[in-house]
Amino acid sequence: MTRPKILIGMTGSVAVYKVVSLVQALKKIADIQIIETHSAAQLANPQKLKTILKVPVHTDLFEKVQPLSLNTASGTHPLLFIPHIEFAREAQLVLIVPATANFMAKLAWGLADDLLSTACLYTRAPIWVAPSMNTNMWMNPAVIQNRTLLLKRGVHFLGPQKGHLACGDWGDGRLEDPVHIAEQARNFLESKQRWKNISVLITAGPTREPLDPVRFITNRSSGKMGWALAEAAQNKGAQVCLVSGPVALPPLPNVKIISVETARAMHQAVFKYQKKSDLIILSAAVADYRPSFYHTQKMKKNKSSKTLSLTPNPDILSDVLKRRSSHQLIVGFSAETQQLQKNARLKWNHKPCDMLIANQVGSTSHPGFDSDENEVWIFSKQAPQPVHFLKQSKTQLAIGILDWIEKTYRLSAWKKKESL
Repeated sequence: MTRPKILIGMTGSVAVYKVVSLVQALKKIADIQIIETHSAAQLANPQKLKTILKVPVHTDLFEKVQPLSLNTASGTHPLLFIPHIEFAREAQLVLIVPATANFMAKLAWGLADDLLSTACLYTRAPIWVAPSMNTNMWMNPAVIQNRTLLLKRGVHFLGPQKGHLACGDWGDGRLEDPVHIAEQARNFLESKQRWKNISVLITAGPTREPLDPVRFITNRSSGKMGWALAEAAQNKGAQVCLVSGPVALPPLPNVKIISVETARAMHQAVFKYQKKSDLIILSAAVADYRPSFYHTQKMKKNKSSKTLSLTPNPDILSDVLKRRSSHQLIVGFSAETQQLQKNARLKWNHKPCDMLIANQVGSTSHPGFDSDENEVWIFSKQAPQPVHFLKQSKTQLAIGILDWIEKTYRLSAWKKKESL
């Protein structure tokens, strides 16, 4: 079986020497390549590091560039092939250990002025950052802003720890224990192995119910929660099909995306892929009603009042539950503006899915819709009381939800029927 690949990025912190024990631990479970920034190379000689660890160590963006050519109808065009950038494409995980304040800033603002920053922009793998710096730097407002931005984008932070620092100060900024970093990386790779045969179907975003060629009924959903769940599931190694209403979000690599507009179109798409799915997460904000009559031409404005007649849309969650297979795990969502737990339980009693995830919407303190953050309560047959996930980025929340599902329902025990 092909071994997983981990790319380790070393930046110019005095904690670089701790990477030796980290690499030695990770070599047992994965193929490793290291990229050192020029500052890191001043502290840990690349050639000596390569000799000690017996893994490839790179420092320069154009090191060992291979000239290639592409033949087309318009002629021959020169190309460059950079092997260690290709490794960034193949990596299942990118670890920045140790990460300086300077490199965190480059990562946050998308700079690509050296090999490591370029590889981080290039990779589609999850990026984990283990900071190491003086506590005053760690608490600097600029660094706080950068790490907040990185967290919203889904970058995972390991540490830092509180303790004695190399400069003699005491406080936050000490590199996370390499043993703990290696353990988390191993758990992540093992999780990918467990999820690789799991087919996940997710719905996301709003639906639009047309009144005429230019107007429609919709809601405030941005689709960010569903897309975060799809990305997290794909990062875990699952086969993901995402059925999404109209959103303004970039495509997700290696995720099958089915774009729909109306509730009925989403209903059809869900049932097309339901039978092939093991885990179904219905996070879309589907319109409950649609206009009873569609005007083929734009309705003209006049002084008279208009009454809008509405017809119920099909209930996707109810119909999924009616057609479920024995191996399928069904997760529903419930957006509430008041009495969240009471109303969520009423919905759950009426539509007894395996899990119901409820969130508060409709206020500035609980925006839910069209926000980068969310706070949820999970109602599950496996827990007597709802599990509360505090307000956090939707990216981090999605990872937490899937981790909770995996732990609670033992994904490895699921029986696989078909693959997408």
